[in-house]
Amino acid sequence: MRTLSGLGGKLLLAFSLMALLTLTASLVGWFGLSHLGTLDRRLQHTLLTLDGARELAQVSSDILASSRLLTMAANEAERTHQGRLLTLQGQQLQRLLGQLGEGREQDPDWQSLDQLGLAILGNVGQQGRLVGERLALQGQGEPLRAELVAAAGRVAELARSQMENAQTVTVANIGGLYRLQGEAARSALDTLLEQDLDWLEQMTELRHRTLMQQQRIEELWRAERGERLDSLMSDYAQDLAVIRLRAGAVADPGRSQKVREALSQLAQGERLAQTRRQWLGVGQALVALSASNQVLMERLNRNVAERVKGARSSLEQSQQQLSERLTQTRHALGVIGVLTLLSLGLLMWRFVYGRIVWPLQRTTRSLSALAQGDLGQPLVPVSGRDELARLAQALGVFRDNAIELRRYQQALESRVAERTDQLSLANVRLNEEVAKQAQARAEAEQANRAKSIFLATMSHEIRTPMNGILGGLSLLEETGLSPGQQRYLAAISQSGESLLEILNDILDYSKIEAGHLEARRAPFDLHGLADELLALFRPRAEAKGLLLSLSVAPELPRAVEGDGGKLRQVLANLLGNGIKFTRSGEVRLSLSSLGCHGPCPQPCILFTVSDSGPGIPASEQERVFEAFRQRRRDAGHQGGTGLGLAISRRLVGAMGGELQLASEPGQGCRFSFSLALQPTALLRPRQQARINLNEPRDILLVEDNEINRLVAEGMLLRLGHRVVMAEDGRTALAAITARPFDLALLDINLPDMDGISLREDLAAISEEEHGQPLPAIAISAQMYPEDIQHCLGSGFAGFVGKPVRLAELADSIAGIFIPPMNPHALQSALPVADGQAREEEVAPPHVGYSRHAGPWEADPAELAAVGAILDEDLRQLGSKRIATMLRLFEQQGEGLVSELLVTAPGEARRRLAHKLRGSAASLGLNALAALCEQLEAGQGDPEALARQWPQALAALALWRRAQGWVEESGSR
Repeated sequence: MRTLSGLGGKLLLAFSLMALLTLTASLVGWFGLSHLGTLDRRLQHTLLTLDGARELAQVSSDILASSRLLTMAANEAERTHQGRLLTLQGQQLQRLLGQLGEGREQDPDWQSLDQLGLAILGNVGQQGRLVGERLALQGQGEPLRAELVAAAGRVAELARSQMENAQTVTVANIGGLYRLQGEAARSALDTLLEQDLDWLEQMTELRHRTLMQQQRIEELWRAERGERLDSLMSDYAQDLAVIRLRAGAVADPGRSQKVREALSQLAQGERLAQTRRQWLGVGQALVALSASNQVLMERLNRNVAERVKGARSSLEQSQQQLSERLTQTRHALGVIGVLTLLSLGLLMWRFVYGRIVWPLQRTTRSLSALAQGDLGQPLVPVSGRDELARLAQALGVFRDNAIELRRYQQALESRVAERTDQLSLANVRLNEEVAKQAQARAEAEQANRAKSIFLATMSHEIRTPMNGILGGLSLLEETGLSPGQQRYLAAISQSGESLLEILNDILDYSKIEAGHLEARRAPFDLHGLADELLALFRPRAEAKGLLLSLSVAPELPRAVEGDGGKLRQVLANLLGNGIKFTRSGEVRLSLSSLGCHGPCPQPCILFTVSDSGPGIPASEQERVFEAFRQRRRDAGHQGGTGLGLAISRRLVGAMGGELQLASEPGQGCRFSFSLALQPTALLRPRQQARINLNEPRDILLVEDNEINRLVAEGMLLRLGHRVVMAEDGRTALAAITARPFDLALLDINLPDMDGISLREDLAAISEEEHGQPLPAIAISAQMYPEDIQHCLGSGFAGFVGKPVRLAELADSIAGIFIPPMNPHALQSALPVADGQAREEEVAPPHVGYSRHAGPWEADPAELAAVGAILDEDLRQLGSKRIATMLRLFEQQGEGLVSELLVTAPGEARRRLAHKLRGSAASLGLNALAALCEQLEAGQGDPEALARQWPQALAALALWRRAQGWVEESGSR
């Protein structure tokens, strides 16, 4: 009772009564309003369901109509349009189904509706894909049908011309019968019946069946049933076999070739039939999908109608229940409202205003100050010990807590700002690291491109002067030399050949990286190889004041079997590096016997190259074997590619060994490896190359470049042969038709046809017209192993690379008409094609326009290359032919350069650049040839070529003055 006498007790009692009355009124109102709200939701849902059902029916009808239009699409534009329309309609269908099933996700019936919608959309998507396939098949079949009809038309036209020829011959023979009598008349009549009329009948049948094939091709493409398609294809194959048989009666070679080409196209009729079968199959699948969509749509609409009917019945029941509940709620709320009003009036007067409102007003002012953030304003005290007094005390505690919370918030904001700055700094560093990684990747890609450019430069610039060097050495061998000079010349020649092999293989360094390196096994002189290497490097070592020594174990055999070329290259690179990086002391090559623990039956041979150079630290020894990486062991060392040791390690690995390095700083380097080289007795003595002058032959020379034709003609005339020249394939075919030849020299790249096809045509005409075979030798600047093997595999009897050397040309011709004594001789005469990687650190000659030379000055490197080639050609061809060749080059080259300046990039520019490149390379104008090669590859600038042209003319003019020739008027 004491508790109830206080403010809290009285308020508790009064508010409890108020709460009870309010709760009772609220519960009554809540129950009534809940039923009303339920009815309203059901009503709204029913109305939405009805609207959605009507819209769903319309969308279903639109989808069916659009799917039918999609099936009938005649092109890709219509298919795309109908596909987009169906996509929008499908999205609308999904939206309507989602609205109808809202709130009923767990209802199996509504889940089945959703599955039906997904099935319909899946069928529509499949239908669009099939229509796309049908249009694609239509696009494939139409060009093929037109091609087959055109091919059949060509055969029919050729057959018609043959019919007219046969009729003319028949009429002529019938007219001749009147002048014959007796046995001659009977023989002529038999010929007429057995040959002329039979020929006429075959040509008539050929034309008739070809025209029928035209019609059958059209029927094949229009066939609507598979059985009809199979029947037409069977008739097509039978008639095609008969047409092939009748085509054999075409006597004219040109028409016969055209008939065979057309028949090869007609043989693709099965492709047309297969395409039509696929088209029919897609059509059947589309019909099935349309029927499936119709059934699914009917099921969907039927299920939706059933759901709408159930919703209407439920709505009627809810309306009746709501009417009864509203009446009860109205009466109850009236009674409760009167009692509540009386109770509230008493409580408000006695307790709320007198005991609560007025004290609360003072407390409210304090709360407003706290809400506005004024935590420093003091609170108004409330007297007494009731709840309001305790509330005032609680407000004081709240104010204190708020002050402390504000301090904590300020500290937290400071820490967040500090952490944000740290994260921003870390993000900046991360972005910088990402940028560095991207830059490193770009630098790596640029280095890879630089490697490719380096290899291409080596390919073009070093091969031509090397061929000139070797040609000059071969001519020097025929002069009178002392025995010592001959030994030196033999060592130089062998070194030059080795260097040429190294240059050929370093250009194919990418094949080494791809793992296409293989070792050859052939007999070679091991002791002679070591002696040649010392003779080659001794002048270089003596020039630096070094001692170059050789140590060969006496028990080692002289003749061994292995890859002598690769071994020579590895040892040459190691000796060259030892001399290069050693300032004083000794470089030694040692060959010794080593016990082999592997499966080889013979002891291994240990090869060691040691020097007294500065040495390499252990931390850098593996890095020297990496490609394009160098270590400057000698401050005087300059240049180099950084490929030597990388290639050497791979070459030794290909031969079955492992290149190892032992070195300490200041103690020199020791490179060693061991190989299992089997002793052999098959070593043949080296014979000096000489030019074979044999029986004169009639030779057909086919070369599109006029200067190259003059050079080749001069070489062939010097060898004593008779030459007929042709500038293209058509001229060559006319020449072989007019007269027989013993041999043909064919350029692989001709303007009107390739050399391989031309060889086949020339051989066939020679057999048919003259009854004798026609061997051919391929001439090409492409000397990769796969190119040489392709030519030999295509029927060529030999291969000669450009620039053509007289000795190789003579040996190739002699090898065709004079059988070799043993197979090794023929193999040794062929060009090397082993794909090995070679390396020599030689800087490539200057390529392109020299910025220090005037427009009419010659580059010294260019002049040296021109002199090396023209001097050799002058000795072989004579001054008159060289003068004619230079005059033609200047006249034709001026026009070609002018045409290149105005010709757009494309096939025409490529042909002009190819023609000028061949002439420039044959004269040693390497810079001009390199620019032409870039234009031929679709790169480069014609303006750079025009700037280089005066340089080329200046080099030729300087060579003329060096020979003491008088310049022609008007020449530059």
